[in-house]
Amino acid sequence: MASELMLLILRATLFISLAIVLVLLTRKPLRRWFGATLSYQAWLIVPCVTVAAMLPTRSTPILQAVSALRSVQALAAQAAPLASAQVDLLMFVWACGVVALAGWFIVAHRAFLRKVGRLTRSGDMYISDANVGPASVGLFLPKIIVPYDFERCYSPIEQALVIAHEQTHIVRRDAVANLLAAVFQCAFWFNPLLHIGARRFRQDQEIACDAIVIRRHPRQRRVYAETLLKFHTGAFAVRAGINCHWQTHHPTKERLMSLQLTPSGTVRHLVGRCIVALLAVGAIAGTLSARAEQAASAPAYSVEMALDAGGEQSTPRVLAKAGEKFAVASGKWRIEITVRQAQTPGDVWLSGKLFNGTDVVSAPTLLARLNEMATIKVGDGNKPFTLSMIVSPLL
Repeated sequence: MASELMLLILRATLFISLAIVLVLLTRKPLRRWFGATLSYQAWLIVPCVTVAAMLPTRSTPILQAVSALRSVQALAAQAAPLASAQVDLLMFVWACGVVALAGWFIVAHRAFLRKVGRLTRSGDMYISDANVGPASVGLFLPKIIVPYDFERCYSPIEQALVIAHEQTHIVRRDAVANLLAAVFQCAFWFNPLLHIGARRFRQDQEIACDAIVIRRHPRQRRVYAETLLKFHTGAFAVRAGINCHWQTHHPTKERLMSLQLTPSGTVRHLVGRCIVALLAVGAIAGTLSARAEQAASAPAYSVEMALDAGGEQSTPRVLAKAGEKFAVASGKWRIEITVRQAQTPGDVWLSGKLFNGTDVVSAPTLLARLNEMATIKVGDGNKPFTLSMIVSPLL
């Protein structure tokens, strides 16, 4: 189970990295030509590719995969067969990283709530007794929080624009999207590309929100820019977490420059939607095809076995492709085996898991020579479990 989970994580990491690179390369051209909203929506490619990387492998490629995708899938396949102790150590390190980063998000969120202090409701917003906000907080019952001097320091039109910005976050359920991004960061904490992508994702989220507010208030573009500058030079910016903050570490210059972009017309917006859809479909199809092509080209083996399970003997023979799991059983004994190519010519990895009833007795991993016998023996009593195997390639 641990080795399969590690292979799944590694495969997802490789394809997620390619999806993030694709979005990073296209986000600014999409924003410039088709608007900030479509640039933000392009980040949906990443979870779509993640799902495609975890789906069961098809037997036939959807399209001819590019060489880069073949290479990363081959890398994932070769990295899987490790010794049980190595797999357990890697899974322990991965789990520690997940818990540590998830704990950091939780602690940061609780620290923000403590910093907000007591809240006083005023119309559609809540006034903090600290210099925190504006921000939209909460997943299911979101509320808009503003600092105590919000009404004193900013004009009514500035206040209206900021509240409209935060209401847009709430309507679009951006906090849920931020939670999903945080889950990705926790699960793949070891991948620096994902943390870079999460930061750019939050930038595109704010810029898209700015664009929606400006589209609804086209005559207030200058006031909106001045309001951004006021907050930029005012109170200390809160680091963005799951909540949506007006004051964050997003580059203010990029947000101001995006305000100057001309809103796209209906035709151009439709073209942009088609391009984003094509990028998503191409990324998903490429992921599925790379996996299918690797599975289709995987070598096949004949595995001849001599099984002695506590005195019950049998000689099964199995035909299996590299990477595909098969199982043999005798009485209460059952063993699951996966054959994978090794990096050295003429060798294969045999990864197994031995069950006695429902209990896992052993999880051996052997490096065996083709056409030579490899033996697994468990127990030293009168009736041990013994399995001898000869793996031969099918031409």
